[in-house]
Amino acid sequence: MTDTVSRDASGEPNQAGRSAWRWLAGWAVASLIAAAGVTALHLRALDGAMQAEGQTLHRVISQRADQHDALLTSIGAIVRVPGPLRSDLVAVLADSVQRFYPRVRTIAVVEIGAEPKVLFSTHPDDAINPAPGAVASRLAAEPPGRSVVLPGAAGSGFYHLVKRAGAEPLALVMTVDAARLIEAEPGMAATAIGLRAEDGMAIITPAAAPPASPWGGPALTFDKTLGSQSQPLLLSLTRQLSLAQTVPSGIIAALAAALGLVAWLGHRVVAERRKAEAARRRASLSADEARLAQATRVNAMGELASGIAHELAQPIAAILSQSQAGARLIRSEPLDRQAVIQALEANARLAKRAGAILDRLRDYVRPGAPERRSTDIGELIGHVVALIRADIAGRGVQLVVGPVAADAVVLVEPIAVEQALHNLIRNAAEAVEALSPERRRVVVSAGFAGGLVEIAVEDLGPGLAPELAQRLFEPFRSTKPNGMGLGLALSQRLVEANGGRIAGANRPEGGARFTIALPLHRAAPERREAAE
Repeated sequence: MTDTVSRDASGEPNQAGRSAWRWLAGWAVASLIAAAGVTALHLRALDGAMQAEGQTLHRVISQRADQHDALLTSIGAIVRVPGPLRSDLVAVLADSVQRFYPRVRTIAVVEIGAEPKVLFSTHPDDAINPAPGAVASRLAAEPPGRSVVLPGAAGSGFYHLVKRAGAEPLALVMTVDAARLIEAEPGMAATAIGLRAEDGMAIITPAAAPPASPWGGPALTFDKTLGSQSQPLLLSLTRQLSLAQTVPSGIIAALAAALGLVAWLGHRVVAERRKAEAARRRASLSADEARLAQATRVNAMGELASGIAHELAQPIAAILSQSQAGARLIRSEPLDRQAVIQALEANARLAKRAGAILDRLRDYVRPGAPERRSTDIGELIGHVVALIRADIAGRGVQLVVGPVAADAVVLVEPIAVEQALHNLIRNAAEAVEALSPERRRVVVSAGFAGGLVEIAVEDLGPGLAPELAQRLFEPFRSTKPNGMGLGLALSQRLVEANGGRIAGANRPEGGARFTIALPLHRAAPERREAAE
């Protein structure tokens, strides 16, 4: 009996020891599995955060790159003004652009003819400027109006956005500081950012990372091409993790203390991670809203500058033409004083018209409505036809004034409606000037329609393309090689600001028909009855 008790007593410690070792082994295996799982989840979260930050930065940089195209379009509008290059006007706009966009290092105009040369540059002696010959070679196979990238010197941190300025042998060059283009947003973790051209040449090389440690963590990466059609540059982000960043040491320590606390610790970690991610998303959303508001203001200023250049091009060209005609009259014998006086008076009218356009565009950024007055629709059409007839005839296009309702009066700002009508007539003339002579015809008419006065501009051109018909009045959308896409958008604003509406559609018999409908202010009794 004594032997039996001794045997049992000696077996209990052995059993307890074996149980302890089994518990310890199970605890160790479970801890290792849990540690591996937690570490994998932590890395996945870090990579998800990295991808989210990369997507945010990619979207911001793509928007910045798209702004470059709009800026080149604005500058191109001045460069294409007939006559010698107005370097003073280009310098004024370039100075404004560089103040609002510090990443724009240089703006230049290059002649890309037989002997390429620089006609204008904001930094003529800058060593990073591209050679005129390189600009000409890059644009040799490119159509007018398309912007393409000309990489700078390897590792210089700059690249050049070049564009042919219309049909003239002129090119616009914008040198961009890539380091400022890819500046990270506040709150982003430390990340090495790089930028490469389409041919793989490095424009910005990520800062050299410290030598990898045997105990270091993995590297997180993000690579994506910018969403800009003209600047398809490859954006790359790299973040080297340390061991401390890779392994959640707090959770591992908690697992080592007690396996029973793993679930509780996991719950707390998940809850804290979700709370941190929600806070980051809220902060990111606030930052995105602030950037969107700023981008909206900047784009509005760019659209206003483009609108000024677009609308002033016609009066400036007309003043130039009248001035040249006056100079020829003065040199001729005998001197026709009356003709010279008429040319000078025409210049004065056009200068007043340009001033009125500037006043009206300034009204867009001032509170209050523009001044309106009673205007006879026939007189308004006659004024526009008188201004544009010579230009239309020079294109070989016949401008016909059809039936115009008598005694139709509207309450509008005349300059605004005249400018809108002028844009429609000019667009119609451009649509038919390449056709056969019998189809080079534009008809302007006006009549009553449901209590409104409707001005119609009709042509026999090819009509509106289906993909354009639904988006006629969107800014910066044009099918013309040198078009800015602002004419119809500005016309819509002008007409709607005067209580009217503008529409365009294809005619069943061919060609297009655009209408401006304005509320009737006053008409002869019989006309009012007919309208009602």
